[in-house]
Amino acid sequence: MPWHKLLPASTQASLQRFSHSGFVRHIVTLATGAALAQVIPLLVQPILTRLYTPHAFGVLSLYVALMSNLAVLATARYELAIVLPAEEKRASNLMALSLFFATVLSALVFIAQLGGANRLLLRVMVAPDEATDFSRWLFLLPASLWLAGLMQAWTNWNNRHCRYRANATGRMSQSVGMSLTQLAGGLLHGGAGGLIVGQFAGQVCSVLAQAWTDIKRRFDWRSQVDRVTMKVVALEYSEFPKVNTPHAFVTALQDSLTLSLLGAMSGTVTVGYYGMMMRLLKLPAALIGQAVAQVAYRELAEARNAGRPLRPIIKRMVVALGGMALVPFLVIQLAGEPLFSLVLGHTWRTAGRYAEAMSIFILFHFVASPLAMVPLVIQRQRTAFMLSLVQTVMFVGALWAGFHFWGDPVKAFTLVSWVMVGYFLFYFSWLYQAAK
Repeated sequence: MPWHKLLPASTQASLQRFSHSGFVRHIVTLATGAALAQVIPLLVQPILTRLYTPHAFGVLSLYVALMSNLAVLATARYELAIVLPAEEKRASNLMALSLFFATVLSALVFIAQLGGANRLLLRVMVAPDEATDFSRWLFLLPASLWLAGLMQAWTNWNNRHCRYRANATGRMSQSVGMSLTQLAGGLLHGGAGGLIVGQFAGQVCSVLAQAWTDIKRRFDWRSQVDRVTMKVVALEYSEFPKVNTPHAFVTALQDSLTLSLLGAMSGTVTVGYYGMMMRLLKLPAALIGQAVAQVAYRELAEARNAGRPLRPIIKRMVVALGGMALVPFLVIQLAGEPLFSLVLGHTWRTAGRYAEAMSIFILFHFVASPLAMVPLVIQRQRTAFMLSLVQTVMFVGALWAGFHFWGDPVKAFTLVSWVMVGYFLFYFSWLYQAAK
């Protein structure tokens, strides 16, 4: 007898409704694409770690941290409002507004570089003897930011129109483009540049895949865009640039501060170990977790507009994410060092020790990341922003304290993990109480 037949009739009915719901179907679409997109980098990573040094990966981590920090400003966060209006014209103007801000920020960064901003960045982020590898690729930053803004905008535009397959294809295209380019760069002994150019190539591939439907339609939504409506929606959703943008910037700043602190206290090799560890352990959160977030955001917005309770959706998210993450991260905690050594090579054994120390943090982070959409829907962005400040201070403060008292990265990361578990438990409690 199938196991589900042993359950009470009411439970069987609930499971059947859950499994056949649009929520689950859309998550499966995105998660399938996300899972396929993960396979390629995971298969390629053992080759890349033998083609590139920890120093090269450290330079990549610094570049990505800088780009990611600025990318949250790219669209002034107006892209997150695209799914909210009931009227299509207003959504089209929010899309245009997002693309406009992405273009403006990229131009401003380019002008700042012409004015000597790169020299300041190099002074702050890397040691003088390690600046060359980083400086020669900073010219790609404005274009990377523009592409990041386009990716963010089209992700939410596709969500609004239920084009989940387009977003899944975008992730797969990004993985393929990035991996192939980085492999080629490694074989050509490109150093850190091979990794950074690969990152850029992945962005190009993602934007083309996500926007392909609109490209074929010659961006027909532009006919609904006008300056008056753009100004109206910019004012109506002004909370996004005023509150959510600083919130997202502070969250991204945590990574930049962490890498800068590690670089100052331990050098770019430690940054490379840490960056590789976080890249691999956060990969599920970046792909599968985002798939859940994209579907849940639309479901939460629709439930709010219809006056339905939000807590059942939040419960489903926590259960689904926790169930997916528990076993893999227990394995990492118990056997991270030998696994990293086996898969990536003996050089990366230290990254495995870092992974063991940080695994409990990654588990909670995996669950928490998609829940960041909830404050947007329940209009509690200001409180969420304050909590993000607390999170950054706790994370960076615990890391500094760990190095100050022990001078050992593993002990410092262990302290960070358990401090952040306490923060996440409080955060989950607040979200549940705030949602109705």
